[in-house]
Amino acid sequence: MRQVGIFGKRKSGKSALMYALTRHKVKATFKAMEISGVTRVMLVDTVGVDVEGSTAAESAQSVEVALMLVCNDSFELELAWISKLRKAGSAIIVVISQADKFPDGGEALAAAVKEVSGLNALCVSAVTDEGVPELDAEINRLLGSRD
Repeated sequence: MRQVGIFGKRKSGKSALMYALTRHKVKATFKAMEISGVTRVMLVDTVGVDVEGSTAAESAQSVEVALMLVCNDSFELELAWISKLRKAGSAIIVVISQADKFPDGGEALAAAVKEVSGLNALCVSAVTDEGVPELDAEINRLLGSRD
């Protein structure tokens, strides 16, 4: 089964994003779920990358697409993880999570991430659903390009 991993620090919105992508309005437990346009994928909600002994490193070795969540302007750890994910061969989507909490919707942070990493970032809010359809489309595009 194809795997999409969700990576980020604790409290960065990983689980909320998973529920938004799967259109679940309440917390649920599942092994595989539908993302529109993809037959079946396994969404891997990792323990925070800032947790000692996290299993995120193991997950990084098996995901085709990695969503790297950035939720504030202190993103050095996320940049290190982007490097690890690149080395593991994952396609990476940088997500400015909790974009509804930023006055500009996360645009300045997205620009800062792009300047340092060279990667475009999608501004997403699991609360308002802003950016979720675009993220869904980008996941599908990347998975389609890996067929």
